[in-house]
Amino acid sequence: MKKLAVLGVLVAALFFSCESTPPVPEIVTNTPPYDILQHTGTTLGYTQMPSWVGAALQGAKAVEKLPEYQNQFVVVVDVVGKDLEATKMQANLLNAQTEVSRYLSLRVKETFSGAQVGDKNKIEDYMERVVKSVSNVQFSGFEKAAEWWVQYRWYKDANKRKVDRDEYRVFQLYTVDKTLLKDQLQKILDGETKNVPMTPDKEKAIGLVQDSFKSDF
Repeated sequence: MKKLAVLGVLVAALFFSCESTPPVPEIVTNTPPYDILQHTGTTLGYTQMPSWVGAALQGAKAVEKLPEYQNQFVVVVDVVGKDLEATKMQANLLNAQTEVSRYLSLRVKETFSGAQVGDKNKIEDYMERVVKSVSNVQFSGFEKAAEWWVQYRWYKDANKRKVDRDEYRVFQLYTVDKTLLKDQLQKILDGETKNVPMTPDKEKAIGLVQDSFKSDF
Protein backbone atom coordinates (compact mmCIF):
# COMPACT_ATOMS: atom_id res chain seq x y z
CA MET A 1 0.00 0.00 0.00
CA LYS A 2 2.86 2.37 0.76
CA LYS A 3 4.30 1.92 -2.75
CA LEU A 4 0.89 2.59 -4.28
CA ALA A 5 0.51 5.75 -2.25
CA VAL A 6 3.90 7.00 -3.33
CA LEU A 7 3.11 6.26 -6.98
CA GLY A 8 -0.22 8.07 -6.59
CA VAL A 9 1.52 11.19 -5.32
CA LEU A 10 4.05 10.96 -8.16
CA VAL A 11 1.38 10.65 -10.84
CA ALA A 12 -0.60 13.52 -9.33
CA ALA A 13 2.50 15.70 -9.36
CA LEU A 14 3.07 14.86 -13.00
CA PHE A 15 -0.51 15.81 -13.88
CA PHE A 16 -0.27 19.20 -12.24
CA SER A 17 3.14 19.83 -13.79
CA CYS A 18 1.68 19.09 -17.22
CA GLU A 19 -0.50 22.21 -16.98
CA SER A 20 2.55 24.46 -16.81
CA THR A 21 4.89 22.60 -19.16
CA PRO A 22 5.01 23.33 -22.90
CA PRO A 23 3.47 20.81 -25.32
CA VAL A 24 5.57 17.76 -26.07
CA PRO A 25 7.28 18.47 -29.41
CA GLU A 26 6.43 16.17 -32.28
CA ILE A 27 9.27 13.81 -33.02
CA VAL A 28 10.05 13.31 -36.68
CA THR A 29 11.14 9.73 -37.32
CA ASN A 30 11.03 7.12 -40.06
CA THR A 31 8.61 4.98 -38.07
CA PRO A 32 5.30 3.85 -39.62
CA PRO A 33 2.19 6.02 -38.98
CA TYR A 34 0.48 5.62 -35.62
CA ASP A 35 -2.08 7.16 -33.29
CA ILE A 36 -1.97 7.48 -29.52
CA LEU A 37 -5.24 5.99 -28.30
CA GLN A 38 -4.84 6.75 -24.61
CA HIS A 39 -2.24 7.13 -21.87
CA THR A 40 -1.91 7.49 -18.12
CA GLY A 41 -3.30 11.02 -18.24
CA THR A 42 -6.33 10.54 -20.50
CA THR A 43 -7.79 7.87 -18.23
CA LEU A 44 -8.08 10.54 -15.51
CA GLY A 45 -9.08 13.44 -17.71
CA TYR A 46 -5.69 14.88 -18.68
CA THR A 47 -4.84 15.03 -22.38
CA GLN A 48 -1.23 16.26 -22.27
CA MET A 49 1.68 13.98 -21.48
CA PRO A 50 4.69 15.14 -19.44
CA SER A 51 7.53 16.50 -21.55
CA TRP A 52 9.88 13.75 -20.37
CA VAL A 53 7.77 11.06 -22.09
CA GLY A 54 8.22 12.62 -25.53
CA ALA A 55 11.91 13.15 -24.83
CA ALA A 56 12.32 9.54 -23.69
CA LEU A 57 11.42 8.39 -27.20
CA GLN A 58 14.68 9.99 -28.31
CA GLY A 59 16.67 8.47 -25.45
CA ALA A 60 17.82 9.28 -21.93
CA LYS A 61 20.16 12.04 -23.10
CA ALA A 62 17.17 13.94 -24.51
CA VAL A 63 15.47 13.77 -21.11
CA GLU A 64 18.61 15.14 -19.45
CA LYS A 65 18.34 18.26 -21.63
CA LEU A 66 14.96 19.20 -20.12
CA PRO A 67 15.23 21.98 -17.50
CA GLU A 68 13.92 19.81 -14.66
CA TYR A 69 16.48 17.07 -15.34
CA GLN A 70 19.59 19.07 -16.25
CA ASN A 71 21.30 18.17 -12.97
CA GLN A 72 20.26 14.53 -13.16
CA PHE A 73 21.64 11.47 -14.89
CA VAL A 74 18.72 9.58 -16.39
CA VAL A 75 18.00 5.93 -17.18
CA VAL A 76 14.80 5.08 -19.09
CA VAL A 77 13.18 1.66 -18.81
CA ASP A 78 11.00 1.15 -21.90
CA VAL A 79 8.83 -1.99 -22.16
CA VAL A 80 6.37 -2.85 -24.96
CA GLY A 81 3.52 -5.36 -24.79
CA LYS A 82 0.01 -6.20 -25.97
CA ASP A 83 -1.67 -6.07 -22.54
CA LEU A 84 -1.33 -3.08 -20.20
CA GLU A 85 -1.21 -4.91 -16.89
CA ALA A 86 1.20 -7.55 -18.22
CA THR A 87 3.46 -4.84 -19.65
CA LYS A 88 3.42 -2.95 -16.34
CA MET A 89 4.31 -6.15 -14.55
CA GLN A 90 7.16 -6.86 -16.95
CA ALA A 91 8.55 -3.35 -16.37
CA ASN A 92 8.31 -3.77 -12.60
CA LEU A 93 10.01 -7.17 -12.73
CA LEU A 94 13.08 -5.72 -14.41
CA ASN A 95 15.89 -5.34 -11.94
CA ALA A 96 16.47 -1.60 -11.72
CA GLN A 97 20.12 -1.99 -10.74
CA THR A 98 20.73 -4.31 -13.69
CA GLU A 99 19.17 -1.82 -16.09
CA VAL A 100 21.16 1.04 -14.59
CA SER A 101 24.46 -0.88 -14.85
CA ARG A 102 23.68 -2.03 -18.39
CA TYR A 103 22.88 1.48 -19.58
CA LEU A 104 25.85 3.01 -17.78
CA SER A 105 28.22 0.52 -19.38
CA LEU A 106 26.87 1.56 -22.80
CA ARG A 107 27.37 5.24 -21.97
CA VAL A 108 30.91 4.46 -20.77
CA LYS A 109 31.68 2.69 -24.07
CA GLU A 110 30.33 5.69 -25.98
CA THR A 111 32.50 8.03 -23.93
CA PHE A 112 35.61 5.97 -24.59
CA SER A 113 34.79 5.83 -28.31
CA GLY A 114 34.33 9.58 -28.50
CA ALA A 115 37.40 10.50 -26.45
CA GLN A 116 40.08 12.23 -28.52
CA VAL A 117 43.04 10.15 -27.38
CA GLY A 118 44.64 9.21 -30.69
CA ASP A 119 45.63 5.55 -30.66
CA LYS A 120 43.04 3.88 -28.39
CA ASN A 121 44.95 0.59 -28.54
CA LYS A 122 47.30 2.04 -25.95
CA ILE A 123 44.56 1.95 -23.32
CA GLU A 124 42.36 -0.86 -24.64
CA ASP A 125 42.87 -3.02 -21.54
CA TYR A 126 42.08 -0.03 -19.33
CA MET A 127 38.86 0.63 -21.22
CA GLU A 128 37.78 -3.01 -20.98
CA ARG A 129 38.40 -3.12 -17.24
CA VAL A 130 36.47 0.09 -16.64
CA VAL A 131 33.49 -1.15 -18.67
CA LYS A 132 33.52 -4.47 -16.80
CA SER A 133 33.67 -2.71 -13.42
CA VAL A 134 30.77 -0.43 -14.35
CA SER A 135 28.72 -3.45 -15.43
CA ASN A 136 29.28 -5.17 -12.08
CA VAL A 137 28.98 -2.26 -9.64
CA GLN A 138 25.72 -1.39 -7.90
CA PHE A 139 25.43 2.38 -8.13
CA SER A 140 23.76 4.17 -5.25
CA GLY A 141 21.40 7.14 -5.39
CA PHE A 142 19.16 6.07 -8.27
CA GLU A 143 15.45 6.55 -7.62
CA LYS A 144 12.34 5.82 -9.67
CA ALA A 145 11.27 9.38 -10.50
CA ALA A 146 8.28 8.79 -12.78
CA GLU A 147 6.23 6.25 -14.72
CA TRP A 148 3.88 6.59 -17.69
CA TRP A 149 2.13 4.26 -20.11
CA VAL A 150 0.91 4.92 -23.65
CA GLN A 151 -1.35 2.88 -25.94
CA TYR A 152 -0.35 3.09 -29.61
CA ARG A 153 -2.21 2.01 -32.72
CA TRP A 154 0.11 1.30 -35.64
CA TYR A 155 -1.02 1.39 -39.26
CA LYS A 156 0.24 -0.42 -42.35
CA ASP A 157 -0.04 2.57 -44.70
CA ALA A 158 0.39 6.34 -44.54
CA ASN A 159 -3.36 6.91 -45.02
CA LYS A 160 -4.06 4.90 -41.85
CA ARG A 161 -6.65 2.73 -43.59
CA LYS A 162 -5.24 -0.58 -42.42
CA VAL A 163 -4.48 -1.23 -38.75
CA ASP A 164 -1.29 -3.16 -38.13
CA ARG A 165 -1.44 -3.62 -34.36
CA ASP A 166 -2.24 -2.06 -31.00
CA GLU A 167 0.38 -2.09 -28.27
CA TYR A 168 1.17 -0.62 -24.87
CA ARG A 169 4.44 1.02 -23.95
CA VAL A 170 5.43 1.55 -20.32
CA PHE A 171 8.13 4.10 -19.50
CA GLN A 172 9.88 4.23 -16.14
CA LEU A 173 12.31 7.02 -15.34
CA TYR A 174 15.21 6.48 -12.95
CA THR A 175 17.36 9.44 -11.94
CA VAL A 176 20.41 10.22 -9.81
CA ASP A 177 22.17 13.47 -9.02
CA LYS A 178 25.00 13.94 -11.54
CA THR A 179 27.52 14.90 -8.88
CA LEU A 180 26.83 11.72 -6.92
CA LEU A 181 27.17 9.57 -10.03
CA LYS A 182 30.37 11.29 -11.16
CA ASP A 183 31.95 10.63 -7.76
CA GLN A 184 31.17 6.91 -8.09
CA LEU A 185 32.47 6.76 -11.66
CA GLN A 186 35.63 8.62 -10.72
CA LYS A 187 36.42 6.02 -8.06
CA ILE A 188 36.15 3.30 -10.72
CA LEU A 189 38.36 5.24 -13.14
CA ASP A 190 40.96 5.94 -10.47
CA GLY A 191 40.89 2.35 -9.22
CA GLU A 192 41.51 0.91 -12.67
CA THR A 193 44.21 3.51 -13.39
CA LYS A 194 46.30 2.04 -10.58
CA ASN A 195 46.34 -1.30 -12.44
CA VAL A 196 47.81 0.18 -15.63
CA PRO A 197 51.59 -0.09 -16.25
CA MET A 198 52.01 3.62 -16.88
CA THR A 199 53.96 5.29 -19.67
CA PRO A 200 53.83 9.00 -20.59
CA ASP A 201 51.60 8.21 -23.59
CA LYS A 202 49.20 6.09 -21.54
CA GLU A 203 49.07 8.66 -18.77
CA LYS A 204 48.17 11.38 -21.27
CA ALA A 205 45.54 9.20 -22.96
CA ILE A 206 43.92 8.24 -19.65
CA GLY A 207 43.84 11.90 -18.64
CA LEU A 208 42.02 12.77 -21.86
CA VAL A 209 39.54 9.94 -21.27
CA GLN A 210 38.79 11.19 -17.78
CA ASP A 211 38.22 14.69 -19.18
CA SER A 212 35.66 13.17 -21.57
CA PHE A 213 33.85 11.57 -18.65
CA LYS A 214 33.62 14.92 -16.87
CA SER A 215 31.91 16.50 -19.88
CA ASP A 216 29.72 13.56 -20.91
CA PHE A 217 28.22 12.71 -17.50
